[in-house]
Amino acid sequence: MTSAMTATTHFPDLQALTFEVAEAGIGVLRVNRPERMNSQTVRMFTEYGLAAGALRDSRLRALILTGAGERAFCAGFDLDEIDVITRMGVREYLKLQETAADGIAAIRHLPFPVIAAVHGAAVGGGMALALAADIRLVAPTAKFSAAFVKVGLSVGELGTSYNVRRLVGPGRAAEIGYTGRFVGAEEAVRIGMANRMGRQSTCWTRLWQWPG
Repeated sequence: MTSAMTATTHFPDLQALTFEVAEAGIGVLRVNRPERMNSQTVRMFTEYGLAAGALRDSRLRALILTGAGERAFCAGFDLDEIDVITRMGVREYLKLQETAADGIAAIRHLPFPVIAAVHGAAVGGGMALALAADIRLVAPTAKFSAAFVKVGLSVGELGTSYNVRRLVGPGRAAEIGYTGRFVGAEEAVRIGMANRMGRQSTCWTRLWQWPG
């Protein structure tokens, strides 16, 4: 870590996320499970809040939120961890849901711009994470889906219903939420879910090189 960030001394040890200060006070928080398309784990929901807490008082000018590898931004909850949830009691599950929602909300409320750099799938909880950012820049491969509905859950999980509605309006938000269909990169820009589209870059900090 560099002197551009004061909170790094106490930055927590993370398993599913990685953090680095790249250049000119820009931090990169990366979902780091490329072998599983950066899918979310029970532990990752806690790490969102831990990372946001450490970053809140930093001197970063901006944070880039992205996924490791070339396949996906975040493909939602890892189905291999379903058994962990099925063993939970009601109170334990509600606590998990609260932790997940609070962690993503904490990223949204960081006191500097948060930019989601999205490539590949941003599905379910991955879509919620992307929508929590202030700005979304998408590669041509990006695709969003509120996949909760396909497994019998509400699109309101993790703040999605609020964030998608404020971005695209109630009618489009209802259609996206009720159908769970994929919204590709071009459509996402056209309807306001994303800000602009450019090439996928291995160095997301060079955002100013994107066209437009």
